[in-house]
Amino acid sequence: MANAEEIFEEMMDAGQNAFGAGWTAVSKYAPAEFRKMAVQIQAIAENVAKYQIDDREGYSPETAKILMKMQRDACESVLVATTQLTLVAVQKAMDAMYDVLRKAFKGVVEAVL
Repeated sequence: MANAEEIFEEMMDAGQNAFGAGWTAVSKYAPAEFRKMAVQIQAIAENVAKYQIDDREGYSPETAKILMKMQRDACESVLVATTQLTLVAVQKAMDAMYDVLRKAFKGVVEAVL
């Protein structure tokens, strides 16, 4: 399983590419938000893996899906609130970063993204 630092670096690359000219607007806030998201998603993935081994531990896929949505919504809200970018622009960039997460956590949280 990928670690949070590797995921953060990939998210930064994906974010810079996806935001394009809008990167300047989010570059002050995005790194902290992406790092927080990477750490939380790694924890969610670890808990889903625990649940797959023993359903009395970790997070069910349903719980993981809710937690993943909360992470995404929080990141989107911060980026929209702190920039002049529209929610649509931020959501498109977040989709690109979620592609990174799908690849990083194949099989563990892929179904909940």
